[in-house]
Amino acid sequence: MDELYTCTGAWRTVLQAADGADRRWMDGHCLFAVLGGKGRLSIDEEQWLLHPGTVVFCNPNRLVDMQAADRRHLEVACVRFRIVRRSEAADEAGVYREWTNGWLTDGAIETGASYRAAELIRDILAASASADAGDVQLMRRDILLYELLLQLREIGSTAMSQAAAPDHRTAIRTVISHLQQHYQEEITREAMAALAGFHPRVFSGLFKQETGIGFADYLADIRIRKAKEQLLLTRDNLDEIARNVGYSNGLYLSRKFKQATGFSPKAYLREPKRVVIYDLIGSLLALGVKPVGASYFYGLAKHPLLREELQGIADVGRTSVQPVIDLEPELIVVPLWLGSELIGKLQAIAPTMIVPYGDPVDRMRRLADALGKREEAEACVSGYMERAKQIREEIVEAIAPGETVGLYELSSDSVWVFSEFHGRGGYNLYRAMGLEPPESVRRHVMGRGMITELRIEQLPEYAADHMFVCYPFTAESEQWVTRMMQHPVWSSLDAYRCNRIYFIDRQLFHSADVLSMIKQLELQRELLLKHRGAGGGPCVFVHEKNDFNP
Repeated sequence: MDELYTCTGAWRTVLQAADGADRRWMDGHCLFAVLGGKGRLSIDEEQWLLHPGTVVFCNPNRLVDMQAADRRHLEVACVRFRIVRRSEAADEAGVYREWTNGWLTDGAIETGASYRAAELIRDILAASASADAGDVQLMRRDILLYELLLQLREIGSTAMSQAAAPDHRTAIRTVISHLQQHYQEEITREAMAALAGFHPRVFSGLFKQETGIGFADYLADIRIRKAKEQLLLTRDNLDEIARNVGYSNGLYLSRKFKQATGFSPKAYLREPKRVVIYDLIGSLLALGVKPVGASYFYGLAKHPLLREELQGIADVGRTSVQPVIDLEPELIVVPLWLGSELIGKLQAIAPTMIVPYGDPVDRMRRLADALGKREEAEACVSGYMERAKQIREEIVEAIAPGETVGLYELSSDSVWVFSEFHGRGGYNLYRAMGLEPPESVRRHVMGRGMITELRIEQLPEYAADHMFVCYPFTAESEQWVTRMMQHPVWSSLDAYRCNRIYFIDRQLFHSADVLSMIKQLELQRELLLKHRGAGGGPCVFVHEKNDFNP
């Protein structure tokens, strides 16, 4: 046998129209069977109408959205399964590997097999419900799954054909697909009725009967949803957005927008939103906006600078997007470094702002524009820059005009040189306080938003008069940090001999969001003023224990 199947879960859900959408991220192959009622199911925004007996197949890594029709209920059973296939590689004879790519085409199975498939899914659900009784029920569940999937496999891609569907359902499905793909074009009820092959009055009745919503409202819902995305994610004006979503001008869009949401587009931007943000949490908090969910490199608990501010915010992690779906965000904010795979999943859930590498203040301003918080952003930036100017004047005896400053991080076998854009307090040093880097750092590192890795023997080429050296202040790192700091290259540096090396905790200085930068600025002030008054040996350790890192 070249393909093996295992049921990994089965469940039943009942939705009322008032419940709204049931949204799930499907990380395995799935079959949905409608046991009762009517509604709609979307897979990555492609939509199918649901009726008793309808079976829908879904490949892995899809966002599924189910909703009951107006004034109706919807009862659906779902079976999730995994597939392993025999490897075709010559050197892997007899080896089976999990198959996570497409199996059949996503969509409704509208053949004569659909009702038998629905019956089998009911039986699998029943076997799953009594699986606690022992392995016999689990085995029976897999046998039923085999019968179901072998049927579908024999049908193959023709299982997705809608030829056997009632004519009016196929016609309405064709119209829905057209609306989703061409919403930005001029669309009339008469044209869509002609596409479906019905008189306009008959078409209107059938459309509402099958979808639970009138044709005009359905089209407006698509367009307003797309308009919201563009308001949040672009800087286009209202006329441009109107043309992009199928309306003649911004005034007409504004009227339709207010009818649908209760707000004008401008007021909508200023309305509080449910935001989920990755890594750049402090830039959102600096605007006075508390996200409903957030993720940080090492978990929210590993962001000590913002410990108090993060209270009550759900940690959505990075291993699954289901926690994000459950929070029903209206906007997701992600940095580019999150990676295309995870960003692609999040884009399927809600409008997703992708923030590039670069200036952290510019990043906050872009976020402020999407949330109608530009005034708050400018007030924050102004206060931050004024405070940096004050601190620069306070530390003039520690770092005199004309003396250079460098920012470095130790790893277990190399040294990294940081720019002003990549965290570790660099923006504070170089942009806010206006300190100068060594010429080698200016030429090879600054302004690029990236970092440069050196062998420790190369450190003198990039050394500064004052050197901020970052590393993890943890027991796990103690051995390799000690080894790196015992390297003879340090004693050759003027900064070492003149007691101008400042050690900073990587955990405290890792983040480059604006609120973290404001707090890091105060720690840098404390470090330099304390160091200025210190005497003795060439290196002074500070911030090993403090209020932020007890």
